[in-house]
Amino acid sequence: MSLKKTLIAAAVALTSSALVISGTTSASAAKVPSAKAKAGDECGRAGMVAKARGAEGLDLRCITMAYGTASGQLRWGYPDLKPLKNLDWVVPANPGGYSQTSTAISESLKKEGLLTTYSSTFKPGAGGTTGLAFFQEIKAKPESVLITGLAMAGGIPSNKSPLKLQASTPVAKVMREYQALAVPVTSKYKTLSAFLADWKANPKLAISGGSLGSTDHQFIGLLAKAAGIDPKAMNFVVHSGGPEVLVSILSGATIAGTSGSAEFQAQLVAGKIRVLAVSSAKRLPGYNARTLKEQGVDLVYGNWRGVMATADLSEADRLNMVKVFDTMRGTDTWKGYLKQYNWDDEWAAGKAFGSFLTIQLPLVAGVIKDLGLGG
Repeated sequence: MSLKKTLIAAAVALTSSALVISGTTSASAAKVPSAKAKAGDECGRAGMVAKARGAEGLDLRCITMAYGTASGQLRWGYPDLKPLKNLDWVVPANPGGYSQTSTAISESLKKEGLLTTYSSTFKPGAGGTTGLAFFQEIKAKPESVLITGLAMAGGIPSNKSPLKLQASTPVAKVMREYQALAVPVTSKYKTLSAFLADWKANPKLAISGGSLGSTDHQFIGLLAKAAGIDPKAMNFVVHSGGPEVLVSILSGATIAGTSGSAEFQAQLVAGKIRVLAVSSAKRLPGYNARTLKEQGVDLVYGNWRGVMATADLSEADRLNMVKVFDTMRGTDTWKGYLKQYNWDDEWAAGKAFGSFLTIQLPLVAGVIKDLGLGG
């Protein structure tokens, strides 16, 4: 598979419906007719039905919502939705991008009246497969969920793991985040071109990032290839989370490092690091960095993250969880996190997420093989 086809396919965003919680009709928001309704849109009259406009082709109904920040408003939603009592997260890494996402989800659900409590168990190692193995041993616990993403999709083939992500139950793909390439503010590298020139002259320059086969590893491999460097020759120093990558950069243990842009944001604002480039198609709002494309490197690459439930989840619980997550997607709280972290609203709920994985996982395995990033 060509690199170009892989990148195009990996960037395809599957979309599905979204939904907010409701309350007294807002005077400022336009009411959306049933033929165009998405979950969470304003609606004009209680009881109206939007046929097949919800997740998995479910009907939406115009209802007065009883909870959340939009309590009392008329919104397109699911009248039979049951808020969750608890979510017990398995996070397949140390604190960082994965837990940042699971926490944003959980706090959004709580604030919007869709969740009572949540907890997290961290299981780092082996490109996320340690956490995946732990999660797939869990039985008969409908509150158990796994935060996953492109990093795990690459970690499975890189570590030659026999585990299958699709052996769990897809709930929702929730976002996409882009990579940042950073150096300490004291670094001699003021521009991407200066860094790439030295890297090409010495491919063994130490660059830190996440685990073997992770999004960080894939991104640096693709950047190397785009710059005329053999990815197999590079010196990629693996870590279990973004905070460790930051320590590596700031301590001088590595020349540069990469992670999701949100994980570098605080240190960038504090003036501790310089971001040489971001991997998005256009500049990230409020983020002091130019894109790779602006600087002559034709590369756009981002990390999606999603949520899996246990394999033995009942159909009733699965469908309710899909409705809960689809409801969360349209809330003001979740939209606030998307804006805060510069995440793209890239959504696929339930079966649509499963279809995305069917396409995406072989493509990522192809990237790993093409770049020689396997273990």
